Amino acid sequence: MLAADATGKWTGTLTPDGGGDGPAYLVLKQEGTKLTGTAGPGERQQTPIENGKVDGANITFELPAGGSVMKFVLKQEGEEIKGDISRERDGQKQTAKLAVKREK
Repeated sequence: MLAADATGKWTGTLTPDGGGDGPAYLVLKQEGTKLTGTAGPGERQQTPIENGKVDGANITFELPAGGSVMKFVLKQEGEEIKGDISRERDGQKQTAKLAVKREK
């Protein structure tokens, strides 16, 4: 069984707690346990990810956004990546769900 490889382009939705789906677009490159790439709502609006790590099927990275840092804790299952996003903003914790599929 080969380890999951997160390299590729991923598209799907970001759903904040409280509803209202938004688009999600990730471009990831995995080298061993190191993950680099970009993430954002669309192909033209991308921000470099930081502290990207892959541990088996588990993927974690951070994305600086609007004065705060979004923390992604995700799991890859074949051609899908799903998981949770959290950030502190103005002293409040905000959370969301991410679900993306690999572009063919």
